[in-house]
Amino acid sequence: MKRQLILTAYLFSLSTICFAQSSNSINDQFSNLIKESNNYQTYKVVKKDKLELLQRNVASSIAELKNEIDQNNTEVLKQKASVEQLSTDLQKVETELQEALNRENNLEVLGIATNKGTFLNLIGIIIAILFSSLVVLFLRFKKSHSHTKDALNKLEETENELEELRRMSLEREQKVRRQLQDELNKNKPKTAS
Repeated sequence: MKRQLILTAYLFSLSTICFAQSSNSINDQFSNLIKESNNYQTYKVVKKDKLELLQRNVASSIAELKNEIDQNNTEVLKQKASVEQLSTDLQKVETELQEALNRENNLEVLGIATNKGTFLNLIGIIIAILFSSLVVLFLRFKKSHSHTKDALNKLEETENELEELRRMSLEREQKVRRQLQDELNKNKPKTAS
């Protein structure tokens, strides 16, 4: 039983040492190896199993680092592809935005592409010209209407004067006829007597 207990303690300590060594950095493992090794003249004598353990740990670390490098390279390639895709999408969106802005700022009038500002200025000028023409026509109409009204008033006055003249002329004619008739009547008895 003592033997089993010693063996278990030895295996436990060995596994703890192996785990501690594998969890230590490579430099720490080399330092521990050098410290624990024996000296022979100017050389260090290292136990073969410790050297093999160090070799496995180094190989394992190298494999892990290679694996990590491969994963990082894969990730870098994925990110490059993603960046290129995003860059392409960004250019496409910028192009679409520019086209939308051009459509927003430009109008097509009679098949001619025109800037909205220019179109609005043109419409404003046309409206101003039409309004000015309307004002001029209104003023001319008002002036013509005034002239027409004056002409109608003068015509009415002239017609009234003409009517007055006719009436006076008729009265004069009637007066002259009466006088003539009176004279004829006065002269008629003389011729009959």
